[in-house]
Amino acid sequence: MKLKLPRKDDVEIDMAPMIDMVFLLLIFFMVASVVVTEKINITLPEAKSAKVPDGTKGRLIVTVDANNQIYVGMTPVSIEELRELVSEELDLDPALRVFVRADGAVEYKTNKDIMVACGEVGATALIYATFEE
Repeated sequence: MKLKLPRKDDVEIDMAPMIDMVFLLLIFFMVASVVVTEKINITLPEAKSAKVPDGTKGRLIVTVDANNQIYVGMTPVSIEELRELVSEELDLDPALRVFVRADGAVEYKTNKDIMVACGEVGATALIYATFEE
């Protein structure tokens, strides 16, 4: 039995499936990649019983630097502005949780002011970021 082999000039590589796979991989990595967000540089304090939160999704991130300046995102705010922002966010999402990233050198008074401001408008779910010792 004689097999009929194709001649060398009849053989072609179909590029369409390869191009489709490249585009699918490109889209996959674009969607699956983590978006890098800018953060204020701070030195978090250490705690023996530190717990890492599940994620920051659904949390309002408040950052306090070593100079006691409060930021929501990258925007500096005062305590009054923080109170208004938390109130507005609570109107949009009653289950709002506040994630506070405070430098280890921040005065207790600033942390207390943040807790009082959040509590006055009804945000009672606060968590402070720390490193585990």
